[in-house]
Amino acid sequence: MIFTQLIQTNLRTKELGKNVEYYNRLDSTNEEAWELIDEGNQHGSIIITENQIKGKGRQNNNWSMVAGKGLAFTLILDKKYPQSFSGFFSLAAGISVAESLKKRGVESALKWPNDIYYSNKKIGGILCESKIKNKEIDKIVIGIGINVNETIEEHPHNIHNYISTMSSITNHAHQRELIVAEFVNYFERLLNNISENSKMIIDEWQNLCMHMNQNISFHEKEKTNEGVFIGLNKEGYAKIEIDEKIQTYSSIHLI
Repeated sequence: MIFTQLIQTNLRTKELGKNVEYYNRLDSTNEEAWELIDEGNQHGSIIITENQIKGKGRQNNNWSMVAGKGLAFTLILDKKYPQSFSGFFSLAAGISVAESLKKRGVESALKWPNDIYYSNKKIGGILCESKIKNKEIDKIVIGIGINVNETIEEHPHNIHNYISTMSSITNHAHQRELIVAEFVNYFERLLNNISENSKMIIDEWQNLCMHMNQNISFHEKEKTNEGVFIGLNKEGYAKIEIDEKIQTYSSIHLI
């Protein structure tokens, strides 16, 4: 069982994580987050569940979670931000997950736009969803899924060769509450300094990137694209060379 008090005891934040909503079972923490936002006054809230049965990825892909052992949570940002920040939320989330896992002994890498890897096997993912209003970012939910204390064999057979889990890497179990708290602590520090430290966020993300100057494939508007990942531009968007032309793409999903 996840203990919300243990998350809050380990927070060192000023505004994020003061409210933690725990559910024994949910379809999707991101969907629940949007419903809570409609009720108002939810900035900084964390939605977390023991069993997410319809976890969302990009392009309506599902995220497999092992009940009681994996980690699925969503952080709500229910305030306005300049639209120029939009490229940085997913980057900051990826860096924060990597820092949190590093404290648990797992040196992870990032795959654009939203995947967490260890030794070329996926260990987690991020789904940032936002709403734009009057050319401002009005609301954002940041969903995180991480394979923590389960074995690889507890996941569907067809993905065994492509995934890893924290416990299989370190050979011991981890307190999921500490992973959440460390993520939120680090994310708030990055969030509060996006305007001043945007270059630092770009540099830090690129240092963690596992496919710099390599071919990648990705989905955009229900279409699969392939190209060479060149890096990030100063707005935090991916630069991808396709047919000898460099194009830019955002990692945040507008809804």
